[in-house]
Amino acid sequence: MTFQPARAFEHIDKLAYEIGPRLAGSRGDQMASDYIKEQFSAAGLETKFHDFKFVGRQLKRKLMAVIFGAAFVSILFLPPLFSLLVWAVALVLWQTMGKLLPKNSSRNVVARLKTGEPKKTVAISAHFDSATCATGKKFALLVRFSLLPVIVLVLGFLSARILFAIEGGWAILWIILAFYFIPLCAYFYRTGSVKVVSPGANDNAAGVAVMLEIAKVLKESPPQDTEVVFIATGAEEQGLVGMKRFVGEKILPVGTPVLNLDGVGFGSQPYVIEGNGLLKKIRTSSRLNQILAASIEKNKPSPKNWWSAMARHDHIPLLKAGYEATTLTFDEPETGKSKFSKFFSLPNANERAYKYIHSKDDLPNQLELKTVEKAGEIVLDFLKTI
Repeated sequence: MTFQPARAFEHIDKLAYEIGPRLAGSRGDQMASDYIKEQFSAAGLETKFHDFKFVGRQLKRKLMAVIFGAAFVSILFLPPLFSLLVWAVALVLWQTMGKLLPKNSSRNVVARLKTGEPKKTVAISAHFDSATCATGKKFALLVRFSLLPVIVLVLGFLSARILFAIEGGWAILWIILAFYFIPLCAYFYRTGSVKVVSPGANDNAAGVAVMLEIAKVLKESPPQDTEVVFIATGAEEQGLVGMKRFVGEKILPVGTPVLNLDGVGFGSQPYVIEGNGLLKKIRTSSRLNQILAASIEKNKPSPKNWWSAMARHDHIPLLKAGYEATTLTFDEPETGKSKFSKFFSLPNANERAYKYIHSKDDLPNQLELKTVEKAGEIVLDFLKTI
């Protein structure tokens, strides 16, 4: 039995058109997990839900904007020592809000395929939730790098006022900081208030669809001496929550190789994600990357390594917990060198199109049958080789 891209597209249509937006914790999120479980079970796999709780990212962003906005305004009116105490409370609330706020429910879907007594285990993962539609990507990048330095700067000036009894010019300095800090808070409040959710065809109904079809193929021709575990994760767009909870349960033996699929429905260029981050760098498994690159090479075109400077993927919690993991993705060929490449010594941190990602236009009609087919062939070859 061979991989059927047309059947994979039926899954994409179901998830992105019929079910539609799948914000973690929503009705669409639950419907998607029900559908995925039904498909794994129908293929004859041992399947179960893995339930978990999480605090929505949007709620956290809105609350953070209110807390820090109020703390910043307070320093104009309160004595320095009281202002510093207000900021200390704000920072504590920032770090503990995940424990204090009401939680949403989501779940992973875990399916197992094994015959006899397997000698090894390998896993395939893909997230099924979708994200709120992104706005102002360049400003979002600026926010990501400037929020913490600005907070440190504010605390530094407050501490200097206390230590050196500085009074003159503080209002002017506050106004200067306000031109930067208040728009930051407004941005977080705005992004926390976004109601439009992407239908998530490429990100990541395509990854789930490929995984579901791979399960059907392997059920007909199971790999010898190998147990294959399929992990459909929820709440990935909320901060990789589903995979973090899955790893915390230690469902897989530590060291199990895991191939994550994310955005495998658009673009002619296959990418192997070799790592994530800028200052705190997390590298994927070099062994898996070599095997994946060889599988891509067999199916053409040649693979490219990519360092994901800003985006995060479900392989990260796995790597931190001691698993071998990497991610396969597709896109149009990179558009040029990233500004981060030289500054952070990241030779493969090139610019990518990310066309339609986290937008209302991420629909099945934008995806490419050939790309989905290539993704399926690559994953099958990877599983044979591993």
